[in-house]
Amino acid sequence: MPQFITDSLIAGILASFACGLGALPLAIKGLDVQKHTGIAYAGAGGLMFAASVYNLILPGLTLHTTSIQANEAITVVFGILLGALFLSQADRYLSPERLEQANWKKFGNKSQLLIFIAMAVHSIPEGVAVGVGYSSDAVYSNDLGNYIALAIGIHNIPEGLAVAVPMRAAGASIWKCFWAAFFTSLPQPIAAVPAAYVSWLFQPIMPVLMGFAAGAMIFLVTLELIPEALHSSTPVKVAWSFIIGFCAMILVQVLL
Repeated sequence: MPQFITDSLIAGILASFACGLGALPLAIKGLDVQKHTGIAYAGAGGLMFAASVYNLILPGLTLHTTSIQANEAITVVFGILLGALFLSQADRYLSPERLEQANWKKFGNKSQLLIFIAMAVHSIPEGVAVGVGYSSDAVYSNDLGNYIALAIGIHNIPEGLAVAVPMRAAGASIWKCFWAAFFTSLPQPIAAVPAAYVSWLFQPIMPVLMGFAAGAMIFLVTLELIPEALHSSTPVKVAWSFIIGFCAMILVQVLL
């Protein structure tokens, strides 16, 4: 196996563990997320929305050019609409009758399943970026793969927190939150290997993939997280929690 394929796989797996680490702050003694369910959901929504804009939409708009072009914008918007449609269909599929079946109950409630689906989809273009980076590194020796893998690993930590917070608020254990966050990021190493092999095939469709992931996450935030937050908290508290989550994600990724 070529070295850049091995590097892509290892980097993707490490990034998945970094996502799982995002759940660990919820184990802090005295931190009872269940008492503040609405704020927790809104904060997770802010984290996810920021990740959609900062990590997916904006890079997708300038991926192949230094300035935003009309064709790039149309491509990303098309991906966003496809992602929203995909999650809408997933929401329709997860009907109350189907969720009552024993094989679905063990995975959690509807919100938790949709969060898992949206975040797993979001991990695919990140894995592709890692694979393409290591493929480029094998040709140009520019360490691009290492830089991309490190950046994704860092921002996976708050994304793991975004996955874990609603689960913890619903009463899930820390270890269940950890593994859920880990598995939402598992598509990264899975996508990284084929992307490294045939980077020429994946590079042109990256804006669509990034838009698709962003559309799924934004749809999730507006469909499930914000309405769920408003059920148990005031609109003002929900709004502030969302803004704080949004700002926290931006600051973490810029400062680190």
